[in-house]
Amino acid sequence: MKYDPIWKVAKNVQNKWNLVQHYMEPIFEYFIDPEVTEIMINGFDNIFIENNKGKIKTDATFENEENLMRLIRQLSIALRQDKGTLGVLHARLPDQSRACCTSTLITPTGASITIRCAPKTVLTFDDLVKYKSLTQEMADYIKVSVNEEKNAIISGSTGSGKTTILRAMAGFIAKDDRVIVCEDTQELGLKLPNVIAMEAPKREGSEINLSYLIETTLRQRPDRVIVGEIRDASACDAFLQVINTGHDGCLTSIHANNPAKAIRRIQYLLSKEGMIDFEMAGVEVKESINLFIQTKRTKHGKRITEITILNEDGEMVKVFGYDQNNDLHFKV
Repeated sequence: MKYDPIWKVAKNVQNKWNLVQHYMEPIFEYFIDPEVTEIMINGFDNIFIENNKGKIKTDATFENEENLMRLIRQLSIALRQDKGTLGVLHARLPDQSRACCTSTLITPTGASITIRCAPKTVLTFDDLVKYKSLTQEMADYIKVSVNEEKNAIISGSTGSGKTTILRAMAGFIAKDDRVIVCEDTQELGLKLPNVIAMEAPKREGSEINLSYLIETTLRQRPDRVIVGEIRDASACDAFLQVINTGHDGCLTSIHANNPAKAIRRIQYLLSKEGMIDFEMAGVEVKESINLFIQTKRTKHGKRITEITILNEDGEMVKVFGYDQNNDLHFKV
């Protein structure tokens, strides 16, 4: 089966990405489906997708294990990550979809690929209000916070909508603000007038990581810095240092079950590496972050379940909450 190329890339790599598309044939219909958010290949003949109806087992299958590995190998070639042993591959596709691939070195029962499909349309807060992810009052509150250059952390589990909220918040940023974006793997794809988007290289031997990128922003005249997701102590420390050097309106996300636990996770990351003791790390966060937004994937869909601020005394004050039983947002 032949398809028109879905990715328009530089001429010198177009054929490499055309081959990626060719080897994706068994899952291609799901990849281009605007309703599909995840494709989960647990083995060449065990493939699930996720959409707004939940996780669904498909009838799709690769012909055999080797055909699935051909797709992984071609991804590594297209991304110039084909040096050394192929065990785990973190890939970014040209449309900003993300893929995590493993070979049988890591998953002995069979290779796997998990694809976080990039949204075919970028959701705004108007869309999110329509889908009941939050209320209009909550959206207006977030807009004011962005306009007032509050530093914010979006917390939640994997697939709970953190990136969607970050992307939507960027839509409230003033047009003349210079924004620097740092990500381990690019997926935000912000369409702003004055923006630089940086990604940590995945090539073997590279010493450039997320914290290095965050530190680099200080030499790029930013008004705001956006970090896609904080996963380790060095990135966390670098993000806080950017804020403490006079840059307001910075945004990031982190895995945590609620805003209080987001603070504790940052404290744990920083204290575990000996950068600062646990209590002082808490003080550092509370002096730096103004706004916390909690996201969750509920039985009703993805929801903002809490908006919390830190008052002048460093106390957490919940402004909005969410009743999951009744799928109802409320103001505290």
